[in-house]
Amino acid sequence: MNIIVCLKQVIVGSQVRIDPRTHRLIRSAESSQINPFDLYALDLAVNMKKEYRGFVTAVTMGPQIAEEVLWQAFALGADRGVLLSDPRFSGSDTLATSYVLGMGIRKIGGFDVILCGMRTTDSDTGQVGPQLAEELDLPHVTAVERLVRRGGHVEVERSSDGFREVLEVSLPALFTVGGNRLVRLPSLIEIEEAFQSHTIETWNLEEIGADPAKVGSLGSRTWVESFVPIGHEKSCLFIEGDPREQAKALFMKLVERGLVP
Repeated sequence: MNIIVCLKQVIVGSQVRIDPRTHRLIRSAESSQINPFDLYALDLAVNMKKEYRGFVTAVTMGPQIAEEVLWQAFALGADRGVLLSDPRFSGSDTLATSYVLGMGIRKIGGFDVILCGMRTTDSDTGQVGPQLAEELDLPHVTAVERLVRRGGHVEVERSSDGFREVLEVSLPALFTVGGNRLVRLPSLIEIEEAFQSHTIETWNLEEIGADPAKVGSLGSRTWVESFVPIGHEKSCLFIEGDPREQAKALFMKLVERGLVP
């Protein structure tokens, strides 16, 4: 079974910075990490590889520093790593990103399953997985928690609106991975072996045969007009008196502010 897993390098939430001129995220290696939800997809891909004698290709799109997520993927069990990187990809929204990933995956070819994280911790749209499936004209299921191969199709399970759903899907297909999987961290030996045993393939726009009009800002149908900083002001009021008086005064304050009917 040939499995492709899509990964994204995201910025750690506490270190998000915005370029005031371009309205784009400022990315750096020290403030970035692999998207936690993509780790669920990678963990499932590696487990499927072991169970079905598969081959895992990890794909990511981004600047050169995004190759860090591929080295981590190698350390966790991926067999091949592809970085889609070109300055013209910068500024891509989810639609343009899905197009670039789709063109890269078409070049890879020969896949049975594509796995994506259910969403990302930076934009949190959950759009790339389904859009990529549409780009590649594949059946897809979101928020999958369990996947079992049954001949030429797979049986997947997911939770939806309080119900447990079991679906059969023909291959090839795309799935976004949900749930709350316990994923392991690579050991130092696995990290060392990743750098010794693997290389990363880097493809630009021409190498994947992409249309320049469909990538980056030109290919995006959404954009950021402006950012408005929101200030958070705090004040502290000390209420004096005995406990009964304090409780009464606190209750009246809550009523004044409309917090208690």
